[in-house]
Amino acid sequence: MNFLIKKIAFFLLAVLFLTACNKENVDETISGDPGYQPDTVVVNSLMLALRSNSSGSLDLGCISINYPFSLETESGATVVINSTADFEAAIDELAADPAVNFVFPLSITGSDGTTSQVNNNQELGVAFASCIPTFGWDTAAVSGEILPVCAFDEYLCFDITYPVNLEDQNGNTYVAEDEDELIDYLATVEHLYFTLPMTVLQDDGTSLVINNLGEFFDAAMACEGITPPVVGGGIEVNGFGCYDLLYPFNVVTDNGDVVTINNANEYAYLILSGVSVEIQYPFSLINLDGETVVVNSFDDFIATLNACGGIVIIIDTTDICDVEAHVLLYFNQGQAPFQCGYLINFPTQVEAEGTVYDLNDMFEYYNVYGQYSNQIDKINIIYPVSVTLNDGTILTFNNDSEVCEFVNNCN
Repeated sequence: MNFLIKKIAFFLLAVLFLTACNKENVDETISGDPGYQPDTVVVNSLMLALRSNSSGSLDLGCISINYPFSLETESGATVVINSTADFEAAIDELAADPAVNFVFPLSITGSDGTTSQVNNNQELGVAFASCIPTFGWDTAAVSGEILPVCAFDEYLCFDITYPVNLEDQNGNTYVAEDEDELIDYLATVEHLYFTLPMTVLQDDGTSLVINNLGEFFDAAMACEGITPPVVGGGIEVNGFGCYDLLYPFNVVTDNGDVVTINNANEYAYLILSGVSVEIQYPFSLINLDGETVVVNSFDDFIATLNACGGIVIIIDTTDICDVEAHVLLYFNQGQAPFQCGYLINFPTQVEAEGTVYDLNDMFEYYNVYGQYSNQIDKINIIYPVSVTLNDGTILTFNNDSEVCEFVNNCN
């Protein structure tokens, strides 16, 4: 959709060693036993990024390394790891023969509980880098010029174009020339961000420049599997006009679970995870002046956003005309990400209870809608009405069924 108003509010440099065929991720130099090993040892940065958790396994971002697994030591020997204690002892730099690398393949478990196998360091690195960040979305929303780092191509419909500029939470800057360097920075720098603008390559082969957080979510929402939140009746929203959502609020997932969203990090993670959610009423919105409004119903929501001067709502429905045709036609008008994006050719007319209303733009439609928000079935389109598609094609509709069939087939 062409969003009229959008407001989604919402990394120590590693030394890189190259061999003839592969790049090894490295980040730390450890003094070895001079009588036994060379003076320096290269340690895999991903191994050093492992953290123990409450269940006793080892986490690498959102993935877990499953026991037992083996590590290669400084001398080239192999040590089997069956517990966190084994791992900590193996990487102790004071050990006689400390571990420096993984022995592949490894069994890993993803955040969804699925177990898989990684056969080399690159596969492990990509799995680690593909974790959706659980931090920094609130900071990014305030800054507007940074974005938490992850490898988008694993779950979104666009890839990072290298080189890419990075920064950490202290303002230190870095440049990742390729995916290997990005993975290494992720393993060694806490709270790493992309510095915007950045260019991504979309799945259709076109380049897109992302200038701010809002544009990132615009691009993400266009990807299959990423669904905007619903506010009832299958009506999706992209942005909240001149307001922001006030935390906490509750959502219901598509399997019926009620989840409390406490901050922007949780909200962004939920949306980017592809979970379909409906925001529960009541919820609150807050504007730039700190004024809040409690939204108790869809009618309240429309009225609040209409006061901002424009709204964008997508009707998500598969049944022909189970929503009023005028709602489908007007609320869905826009250019992206709606795959059959269109713009209504104004002026148009609607009729309600014997009164004909001339509409010259969307704002005039919203005004009529507001008058009949409790009885939207009273509003009827006066046909014919035409729209212009993204490719310039003009379509003319002569009745409600034609409108509903077109919009539903494009959702």
